[in-house]
Amino acid sequence: MARTLLVGCSFVQNLQVDKESSRYLVRGTSGAGNQSIAARVMYECSREIFNRVIVIWSGVNRLDMPVAKDLHDTFPRGSHGYPSYAFYTRMDPVVWYHSGGAYLSGTSEECPAPVRSYFKTQYLAATPRYLTDLTLQSIMATQGFLTQQGIPYDMAWIYDVDEPYTDESIEPGCGQLDRSSPFNHLVDWTKFSTARPIFEHCRDCGQLEDGFHPNQSCIIPYLNQLFQIDLEAIDLHP
Repeated sequence: MARTLLVGCSFVQNLQVDKESSRYLVRGTSGAGNQSIAARVMYECSREIFNRVIVIWSGVNRLDMPVAKDLHDTFPRGSHGYPSYAFYTRMDPVVWYHSGGAYLSGTSEECPAPVRSYFKTQYLAATPRYLTDLTLQSIMATQGFLTQQGIPYDMAWIYDVDEPYTDESIEPGCGQLDRSSPFNHLVDWTKFSTARPIFEHCRDCGQLEDGFHPNQSCIIPYLNQLFQIDLEAIDLHP
């Protein structure tokens, strides 16, 4: 049965819904950047037929690094048998590591040394234009793929990418889009929701759990309204 694919970062991962229902496949990873989100769309669409795709794009400032599974398997293991750094997405045989999370924690000591070195080097001269171009290229690639496959789709941002949040807790992992990029006019912006972004909506409603992530009572009905879908919350306390 064809169903809807919903892809994003922790805003999607944290949804307390049936992530593999007959109608929806919900896929998100904490700290995911837009390169890995684009790859996730293509990966999932290669494995299953969807009649609709919804992409909620993450922070412009976030970076991703593809790592071969065999290299990933050599990284130090944590107490539960997994690599000690949690921000990665497996898309066998590729494992995407993410720089996102609080204060770009992909550059912290918990991250495997080769990945940490890559992210630190990438951020040394990372300008808003550089980070914007990577995000816009990911969006263009995803739109081109979905159009070529004939899959209807909708998109949104987790936050207002035109707002400079220089003094707020959502930096440095989000960032402002540089509209001077030559790629800006190549994106089909008509596919993006024009409603107030999720972060700002839930913040204005006083419905943020940790100063950044929306709580379930706010985000689920908002996504239902935004995309005309009917995600149902799981009752965790029957």
